[in-house]
Amino acid sequence: MLAVFIVVLRLAVLAGEFDTVITAASFEAARENRTALRAFLHRMPKGGDLHTHLGGAVYAERFIAWAAEQGLCVDLKTVVLPKPQCDRAGAVPVSDAMRDQTLYNRLVDALSMRAFLPTPAVPSGHDEFFAAFEKFGAISGSHFADMTLDQLRRYDGENVQYAEFMVSSWCANDRDRFVKAISEMTDDASKLKALEASGLGDCVAARRNDLTAAIDKIRTALACDGRNAQPGCGVTFRYIVQVNRNNPPDEVFVQTAIAAALIRAEPRMVALNFVGPEDSLVARRDYTRHMQIIRFLAHDVPVALHAGELWLGLVPPPDLTFHIREAIEIAGARRIGHGVALAFERDMEGLIAEMRARPVVVEVNLTSTDLILGVRGKDHPLPAYLAAGVPVVLSSDDAGISRIDLTNEYMRAARDYGLGYRMLKAIARNALIYSFLDEAQKRGELVRFDRSCAEFERSVASRQTPLQNAVTLLKAAVTLPP
Repeated sequence: MLAVFIVVLRLAVLAGEFDTVITAASFEAARENRTALRAFLHRMPKGGDLHTHLGGAVYAERFIAWAAEQGLCVDLKTVVLPKPQCDRAGAVPVSDAMRDQTLYNRLVDALSMRAFLPTPAVPSGHDEFFAAFEKFGAISGSHFADMTLDQLRRYDGENVQYAEFMVSSWCANDRDRFVKAISEMTDDASKLKALEASGLGDCVAARRNDLTAAIDKIRTALACDGRNAQPGCGVTFRYIVQVNRNNPPDEVFVQTAIAAALIRAEPRMVALNFVGPEDSLVARRDYTRHMQIIRFLAHDVPVALHAGELWLGLVPPPDLTFHIREAIEIAGARRIGHGVALAFERDMEGLIAEMRARPVVVEVNLTSTDLILGVRGKDHPLPAYLAAGVPVVLSSDDAGISRIDLTNEYMRAARDYGLGYRMLKAIARNALIYSFLDEAQKRGELVRFDRSCAEFERSVASRQTPLQNAVTLLKAAVTLPP
């Protein structure tokens, strides 16, 4: 009688979330059918993508098309895109690739991880991954609005409602002048004062104007202000200003100062991040100094940092022991990108407890971590973060270079770590909870997400007969909830 009472009680509780129970059970039924699972996760609302580099998110095919339209050239030796003149030895028009499949394939492979095989010149996935940015950097720099449009349409197609794009935004023409202005200063306060006297405000105003023009172009292209809004218009987006960590300290200072000032002045720029290989010579040598620069210049703006994107063998063991902690405790990072080297940090248990308490969110990029570091499966700390109650989000990092989409990361989480529908739904919701939107905007996005989830779950439940749903509910009542 007690058992019957418990089952009846559980049935009553589960009936209150009927559609969720049925959807979770449908997810489990599809787990071993990867085709069905992919289709399920593609339709599932996925909240947001908080860790994505705008340039790295764009597929190589788009860069090739843009370069061909502009009459640009490619150096066949280095496969760097573009070159200004095609009459130089080894340079051909990119448009030739539109008639030459072999050349087209070579360009796609060079601008991404597709078909990567180690060579003496490029011996690892790590090297190929980061080298791709240099090959398309010139063309990506002139297509800011186009790249954003490309991504908004992609996100719309896989039910992602929010994105924070990492972009570079500083005054390149003033680079030497700014660096010279602060080069003789010995303390950070003096450096900042000299930078402000040299035209920091004008630089920020110019970048704001450029951003406004780009967003106006995006909204016009998507017809966001008309009755016939195009796919992608419903995706909310913001930008994170990225700073290249592999530059001399004064250049890093200048970039960080511009980023912090721009974030204060422009609400569509919501945070800053340091980017570039964390294992490079400069990044390793100046790591603590970089964290101090961020603390001084950006103590009042949101910070997300790539930290712990390292693994044993890539760098000497001491470099694995402090990057995540210093990003949090010195630079004040609210979110950590990758965080793969957790196991090597000094006092790992204490660090995890601190991350849970603050909280500090981990942006988990399963595919890029695999491609760059070779870390996958049980070696990845995702289960450790989840077990400790540290909030995580799933993100795509550089979808174009990796040749993936955000759905793929949810697939990997389900396949490699056994995460169920409820957990994936919570992770998707985290992307809105821990976004850098203001509180009112977050509430609006969360309401939209909950509504989308309810519609999705209702559609899943409606695909089964009432008898099938009743059996599923009964099974859930006598077992643990799916």
